Amino acid sequence: MGEIENIAMKICNIYEDFYFDKEKREIFDDLFNRYLSAVDLHETTDVYDAIVSLGLRHRFEFDQLVKALKDQSLLPE
Repeated sequence: MGEIENIAMKICNIYEDFYFDKEKREIFDDLFNRYLSAVDLHETTDVYDAIVSLGLRHRFEFDQLVKALKDQSLLPE
């Protein structure tokens, strides 16, 4: 697995861990809506696949998603 795939897997695992925490899930949902819409217009793609696609096709936005998750203390450094 490459760097993008590893980060995408970490994000998905953390998202699943916090899924039942309404406050944190809303943060994830807001960030996913903002950043993943560039690669998943109809919200039908699996989150992992959408994050990988974002990293491969829109690296700047991918890096911004990662930064936003770290800023919210949802993704460890």
